[in-house]
Amino acid sequence: MKTWRWIWGCVGLAMAAGATAQTEKVVLSKAQRLECLSRPAASPRFPPSDEADDRGGSMRVLMKFDRPDAPPQVQVLFNVASEGMQDKVLDHVARYRLPCLQADDGTVTAVQDFVFDGSDKDPLAVPDAERSVSTLRCLVMPRYDFQYSGDSGRFRSEKVRAEMTFSGAGDQPPEVQLSFSRASRRFEQAVKDRVAAYRMPCRTAQDKPVTIQQQFAFFPAGKEFKLSRTRFGLMEFLGQTEEPGKLTARFDLRSMGCPFSVQYVFGGGAVPNEASVLPIGERLDPNKLAFLKWLEGLKFNFGSREVADDLFGSSLQIDVPCGLLHLGEAPTAPR
Repeated sequence: MKTWRWIWGCVGLAMAAGATAQTEKVVLSKAQRLECLSRPAASPRFPPSDEADDRGGSMRVLMKFDRPDAPPQVQVLFNVASEGMQDKVLDHVARYRLPCLQADDGTVTAVQDFVFDGSDKDPLAVPDAERSVSTLRCLVMPRYDFQYSGDSGRFRSEKVRAEMTFSGAGDQPPEVQLSFSRASRRFEQAVKDRVAAYRMPCRTAQDKPVTIQQQFAFFPAGKEFKLSRTRFGLMEFLGQTEEPGKLTARFDLRSMGCPFSVQYVFGGGAVPNEASVLPIGERLDPNKLAFLKWLEGLKFNFGSREVADDLFGSSLQIDVPCGLLHLGEAPTAPR
């Protein structure tokens, strides 16, 4: 059975103290260094429902300790986890204690990241809250799971891609547009209601607008079509294309900071495929741009419209090695 991986993130500290002279050395107490932090020995785990269950999720929580014998006050700084995963994390940190905390220590704060991942892809780290390039840095989804009971209409499966633009302060809802929909109006409305509850609490009204997208899918029980694998080597991945023997490419992967990995999202023939260098949010090496554009233009034989619809928005990881990629004739350089 698959196990869900998790990552203990860096613990950041801050203490309630006044300003000090630049030359004065600040000595942190044992509690302020978290040396006596008591926490459960077992890591939080979220078991998959079956072998093909590759759902993932991540959270960043801020914990404030003000009593040695009490659990911390918890604030969610980032959350793209299911309700069940959130329960696991919040139950876990509720058992943390800082028994050596003294009155002179003030309030001690700590930040921890949790990442659950049941796929064979590399776990995605929680976006860095300090980096402006990370558009997801403080996205907080509702505490409850997405609710939808299905529709008896003409769609075998329902898929919607929502684009959310955050342009106001942290307590403001996003503007929502559906960039793709093959779904009933009921499902579209359920998605709009869901994402209207998203927030980015670290934003200020002066920040530049940020647009993110998310896909929602509904499958009747037992009807979901999934990828049997979610991680491929580059050449193995290219072998899955429509006519691999006719591919043309010439790229020096050695100039791209190889080896590296790419997240590939299928457009299902309805919208363009998407290729992004992992980890998401890192600054993109310009040497990789033409290679990513080429990957996005690849065509796949899905076999049927239904399979293409089911795979729309599915993602996999491509592991790119070092070396020269020379297939057929060199392609025309993208403009």
